[in-house]
Parts: sequence; structure tokens; C-alpha cells
Amino acid sequence: MNFLFSSLGKKIQIALSGFLLCFFLLFHLINNLTLIIGPQIFNPMVEALESIKPLIRIMEFGLLMILLMHIVNAITLTFSNNKQKPSKYLVTPTKTSSINSRTMIISGTIILLFFIIHLKYLWYTYQTHNFKIDETYYDVILRNEFGYLGHTPTAIFYVLAILFIAIHIKHGFQSALKTFGILEKSKFAFLYKIAIIFWAIIPALFILIVLLIQFGYIK
Repeated sequence: MNFLFSSLGKKIQIALSGFLLCFFLLFHLINNLTLIIGPQIFNPMVEALESIKPLIRIMEFGLLMILLMHIVNAITLTFSNNKQKPSKYLVTPTKTSSINSRTMIISGTIILLFFIIHLKYLWYTYQTHNFKIDETYYDVILRNEFGYLGHTPTAIFYVLAILFIAIHIKHGFQSALKTFGILEKSKFAFLYKIAIIFWAIIPALFILIVLLIQFGYIK
């Protein structure tokens, strides 16, 4: 038990929770890609998920616990490292690591804000079925109102947040693989290339969906 709360234990928890969150993003992306096909596919897909809502609630609770574990461990580990680091080492050659750490904190804060907006508007509207007359799940996403993807300022924020998510995931994968002793010149170096799927390709496809909505290809 003491190992879980040690510095290495927290790093492993951050890495494992990060991996699980990345796989959630993959699942979420697959669902969202049906927007490109149209409401005839997207709406039935959402309705199918609604039909197993108790199971979805359990999965959402598990996702929340994973997210909290990731955030809490990241914050406590950062404060612990800063507290133990002698001030004379603050300007040593570990500048790159320091920049990466600060970037993770900034991107993590923006990502948290993104989650709050996403849950407050899209997720909450779906849960409460607060639809307008003749409006479907597909139409809700396209609303030209703050918090929805038909709204240009919101769309711009989504794109910026997704870019920060990409940066966060990239640094996260690099740190996680090093935590497990996997270096870029080891026999498992291919994992760094596989990570590109999560920090580059998946975010790029999410951004593509937002842009397709903004330019009227998804309407």
C-alpha cells in the first residue's frame, strides 16, 4: 500500500490512468465520426447507448474515478517534487524537464475547463433531453449557441483545447514510457511511434469534425 503513495507509485497510477483515458478518447472518437455519415447513423447510435443507460452510468462513474486519480496524483506529485527540489537546482540543465512539467500543468488546467464546458452543455443536454421542437441528438451538437459546435467561438476554443490535449498526451506518453523503463532506443521503442495514434491522429480527427461542422459539411 505504501508503494502506491510513493513517488514511483503515483507515477505508475498517472501512467495507467492516462492510458485508460486515451482509450476512452478512441472510443469517443469512433462514436463522433458517425457525425460525418449523418443523423441516420449518429442518432440511432446515441439511442442505442441510451437503451443501456445503467451500464453507461457505471462506465461514466469509472471514468470519473480514473480522471480524478489522474488529476490528484499529478497535482500531488508536482507539489511534492517542487517542495523537495533545492532552489539551487532550478536553473540547472534540467530546463527541458521543467518546461515540460509547466506545460503539463497549463494544458491540464485548460483541459479541465474544456471538460467542464463539454459536460455543462453537450453532455447535460443529452442527459436531460432538453431538446427544442423536432430537435435530435445530431441537431443539438450543431446548435449555434455557446457550448455547442455550431457556435464559432466555442468551436475555436474546442480546437485550442484539443491541441492542448494533444500536447498533454504526447508529454504524458513520453513520461509514462520512461516510468516503465522504456527508452526511445530500446527494443520497445516502437511504442513511441504507436503513441502518435493517441497524441496526433486522434486529436486531428476530433479537430476535423469541429471544422467540418463550422464549414457546413456536417449540417
